[in-house]
Amino acid sequence: MEEQDYKTPKALMAAVIGMGVLIIVGVVVLVGVVIHRMNAPAHPAIASTVPLTDARTAHLALGPDEHVQTMTRVHDDLLAIQIAGHGPGRIMLWNVATGQVQPGLETTAP
Repeated sequence: MEEQDYKTPKALMAAVIGMGVLIIVGVVVLVGVVIHRMNAPAHPAIASTVPLTDARTAHLALGPDEHVQTMTRVHDDLLAIQIAGHGPGRIMLWNVATGQVQPGLETTAP
């Protein structure tokens, strides 16, 4: 038997060469963009026009053996703070918007 010569279609060769050229062009463009961004001057960060915090501070009167155990959000600006210690626990309400701490509940262990 005689072997037949297989010829690659010209369209397939053109597609392979075209894709190779596109890969090379893409890599060159990517390297160019990276080099351009590395050499560009740094842009300063835009300053926020809205203050992130208020100057109000809340002071929580804790005994020497008490500590804040958990904080839970109740409403948008209201936090419930559970205070634990050697005595009965307490729950205080902290209004974040006004900075006021309101007395809440006293809890006792069963």
